[in-house]
Amino acid sequence: MIHRISGAALAALVAISVLSFDGSVTGQTDPTSLGFFGSYKVAADKMDPSKIAHIGAWRINYQKSAPGAEARWSPTATNIFAAEKSGVRHSIYGFYPPKVDNYETVYTGDARTYWFKLDGKNIYPNPQGPNGQGQTAGMWLIDRNTIFRERATKGVVDERVLYRVSPDGQTLTWTGFNADRDSSQTTWDRITLPAR
Repeated sequence: MIHRISGAALAALVAISVLSFDGSVTGQTDPTSLGFFGSYKVAADKMDPSKIAHIGAWRINYQKSAPGAEARWSPTATNIFAAEKSGVRHSIYGFYPPKVDNYETVYTGDARTYWFKLDGKNIYPNPQGPNGQGQTAGMWLIDRNTIFRERATKGVVDERVLYRVSPDGQTLTWTGFNADRDSSQTTWDRITLPAR
């Protein structure tokens, strides 16, 4: 008798739990919406990235970043993702506005910019600026809120980074990860830049 009641109770519990979940469990909502992550249906966004969550300007947030961000970045450090020529231009400024204007052709630790497509091909030059190290980057759009970057130096992969935007679109987190040391985390808040 106890076994019959337990079995009946288990069956009722399963039925109630299935019926009480939102429609995604029963296939009645858009299955591409994954909560924290954006939609994984991103083929169109790879061809026209103008609507991905990363597009815009971001300012460093020391409190949300890993220790040491203050040593690497000034309080005005800014990075900008802009849709350009069916790809993305990523510009990183140690100081904003930048103190130099030749960072596209001359290496400087203060600013850099590079362009890429979201096609996973590790062919896009100078992700760290024109530093003469033979570096390239490959970029993948994982979902509308996540880009995966893989950098290579002279053909050898030496850096991997996730660029993730929060569901509310207000926070960007860079997470660098390596096989032989701790991961890193740098966090940025969305800002509106004044006209230059």
